[in-house]
Amino acid sequence: MTPHAAEPVFFVSETAVLAVPRHGRIRDVVPQRQGGFRRSSFVERDMLVYEEPGSGRTLLITVDRPVTALLREALVPPEAESRAKEGPAAQSCERAADAFRMPLAHRIRMPGFAALLLTGALSLTLFGVHTFGLGREVTATVTHVEGDSCRITWQDPWDSSRTQRARVDCYQGEKPGDLLRISARPWPVRGEAADLEDSRFMMAFGVTVSGLAALVGIASASVSGARRLRLLRRHVCGGEAALRHVGRVMVPWWSWAAMTLGLAGLGLVTLAYGFGQPVHAEVTGTTEYDTCAVAWADPWDGTPLTAEVDCDGVAAGDLLEVSVLPWPLRGEAFDRDFTPVGLGFVTAFGAGVALLGVGLHSRRSRRGRALVSTAATSAGAAAAPSPAPLRKDPAGDSADTGDILDRSHLTEVSRLLLARDVLGAGPKRRRPEPDPRSGPWWRSPALRRITLASGIAWGALIVLGVTALWSGWWWMTAFRITTDRPQTAIATVEYRHDEFPLEPWLLPGAAEMSFLTADGRRIVTDIVHADPAPAEGDTVGIEYAAGHPSVAWIPGDPGFRRGLWVSGAVAALALARLVWCVVATGRILRRLLRAARRGQVRSLDYLLLPGGEEPATEAPMLVLFEPGAQRPTAVMDVVPGAILLPPEGTLELRSVPQDPSAAVAWIGGEPVWPTSPLTALAEDDEEDSFRQYVTDLVPSGVALDAPPTPG
Repeated sequence: MTPHAAEPVFFVSETAVLAVPRHGRIRDVVPQRQGGFRRSSFVERDMLVYEEPGSGRTLLITVDRPVTALLREALVPPEAESRAKEGPAAQSCERAADAFRMPLAHRIRMPGFAALLLTGALSLTLFGVHTFGLGREVTATVTHVEGDSCRITWQDPWDSSRTQRARVDCYQGEKPGDLLRISARPWPVRGEAADLEDSRFMMAFGVTVSGLAALVGIASASVSGARRLRLLRRHVCGGEAALRHVGRVMVPWWSWAAMTLGLAGLGLVTLAYGFGQPVHAEVTGTTEYDTCAVAWADPWDGTPLTAEVDCDGVAAGDLLEVSVLPWPLRGEAFDRDFTPVGLGFVTAFGAGVALLGVGLHSRRSRRGRALVSTAATSAGAAAAPSPAPLRKDPAGDSADTGDILDRSHLTEVSRLLLARDVLGAGPKRRRPEPDPRSGPWWRSPALRRITLASGIAWGALIVLGVTALWSGWWWMTAFRITTDRPQTAIATVEYRHDEFPLEPWLLPGAAEMSFLTADGRRIVTDIVHADPAPAEGDTVGIEYAAGHPSVAWIPGDPGFRRGLWVSGAVAALALARLVWCVVATGRILRRLLRAARRGQVRSLDYLLLPGGEEPATEAPMLVLFEPGAQRPTAVMDVVPGAILLPPEGTLELRSVPQDPSAAVAWIGGEPVWPTSPLTALAEDDEEDSFRQYVTDLVPSGVALDAPPTPG
C-alpha cells in the first residue's frame, strides 16, 4: 500500500494492483481476533468497511492494527471527514436518529404472555381485596371435618339473624366444635368464606409470582423493542455492521420464565430467612406426609398463630425451631432444615435454565445469521444503493406532498419494514409448499394451518366442552326421569355445595341429599335446586328413576328447567358456530384449490409489504402491479412465511374468471396461499383504505422523503 499517493494503491498480489479513490465513507471498523490456544482474544488486525464515493461500491480492507489510523487518514482526510459530517448523509442520519426517538410511553411493550400473567395477578389482587379487605373477620364453629377441609357455621356479620354455612381449608387438627377465624365474603358471594392462613398465603404468592413474571416480560420486550429501533437506525443510516447483532435482541420466553422462577425462589428465601424471625413453635399434630402443625406467638405483636411446616422425627408436644415470615406473609412459617435447601435448588435451577436458554439462543442466532443476512441483502437490493433518507414530519401528513401509492415510495416503505423485521427476532425458515395440482390439499403446511386457525372455532369448542362438563348430568337426569318409571321419596339435605355467582338464581345449585328407596336402600346423591336454597338438615320431596335411583330431581324445580334452557341455548350457539366455521372454510378451500388447479394465469409484478409487529406470525401483503406500471392494481394478504420471499419481482396469479377474488400467487414455482381475498383497487373506497394502511405502516414520527407528485 502506498497511502500518500494521489489515490492509495493496494498490491493485492505480485501482478494485481488496486487503486482506491479517496473521500469515500468508512462505514465501520471491525476488530479481527486471532484464534489459537494462548492468544484467543488478542486483537492484531482491523477490517475497514469502506464505501467508494459516487459508485456506492463497498470494499473490505483488512490491515494490521498500527496501520488502521494511517489508512483512515489516507482514505478520508480530516477535512473531507468534517465535510462529510455536514453532508446530506450525515444530516439524514441525524434526522433518522430524531425520528426513531420515541416517547417513553410508546417504548413500553406488553407481549401476550405478560398480559395474561398481569391479568391473573390483577384478578388475584381483586379477589384478595374483596375477600380480605372488604370481608369481615368472624369466628366460625367447625361442624364437620373432611380431610383437609372443614364445614363451618357462623352468624352473618351483616345480618345477625342469619346463619351461614360454608367449607374452608383447615390443617391444624381441628375437631367438630372448635372455633376457627375466617373472613366472611361480602356481596355478591355472601355466604362464602376463606380461611385466614392458607388462602391468604396462596393469594399473595400467586400475585407475587405472576406479577413478577409479567413485569419481567414487559421489561424484556421493551428493552428488545428499544434495541431494535437503535439497530434499525444504524441500518437505515448505512450501518450494515448492525447485522452482526442480529439474533441477540430477543431471549427465549422459557428462559425468562426460568429466570422468574429463580428470582421468586431467591425472594422467598430472602424474605423467610433474611427478614424472618426464628422462633420455637409447639408441634400440635403430625400427618403422614412428614408435615407438622405448629403453633407460636407472633414475635411482632404476640398474636397466636398456626401453620404447617415440613418435619421429620417430631412428635406432638415437641418444640420445633421454625422461621416465621414477616409482612405480607405473616402467619406462615418454614422449617430451617429442608425448605432452605429446596428453595435454593429452585433458585439455582431457574438461573441455570435461564443461562442455558441465552446460550442456546445465541448459538442458534450465529447459525442462522447467513439466512438473516441474505434476507437483509435482498431487502436492500430492492431499493437504491444508498440508504433511504428519512425526515421528521412535524405536521404528520406526508400524503399532501405527493402520491404515497407510487411504486418507488411503496418500495421505500417495504425496505424500511423489511429492515425492521430482519433486525428483530427474525422469522422462521419458510417451508416448501407442495404443488396442489399433483396431490391432496392437506399435504400443504400452510393450508393445514389455515384450516386449523379458521376451520375450527376453538373458542366455541371450549365453550361446548365446559357446557357439557357443567350441565351434562342435568340432561342425563332429565332423560332418565322422562324415560324411566319415576318414584317419589323424602330426601334430607346432608351438605350444600359451594355456589358460584350464577348459582342458584340463573343456573341451579347443587346439594348432597340422602333418601330411602321403595325397597329400603339408602341413596346419597347430588340434586339440583333453585333459589331459595334448602339448608343442611332440611327435608324436600324428590322424584328418582326406579332403574337408576341415584338420578333424582325436585319435581317442578324452576332452577332445573332454567338450567336446561340456558345450557341448551349455549350448546346450540356453540354448535352453530362450529358448523358455520367448517362450512365456510370448506367453501373457501374449494375456491382456492379450483383457482390453483384450473385457473387462468396472469403475469404481474409484485412488491412485498410486511405488516404488524411480529413478522413470523402476522400476514404480509403482496402489492400487485401490471408489468411496468407505477401504481398498484390489487393487494392480497398472504401466509406469514412469505416474509422470506424476494421483496419484489414477478409472479403468476391464478384465478378463474367467475371468481376473481379467490386467487393464488405462484412465486419461484411454489404457491403462496392467501389469508384474505384478492382486493382490487379500482374503487375509490378500496384505494383510500389502502392509502391509509400504507400511511399507518410507517412508525410514528418517521416519514420517508416526499413521494413523487402525480403527473
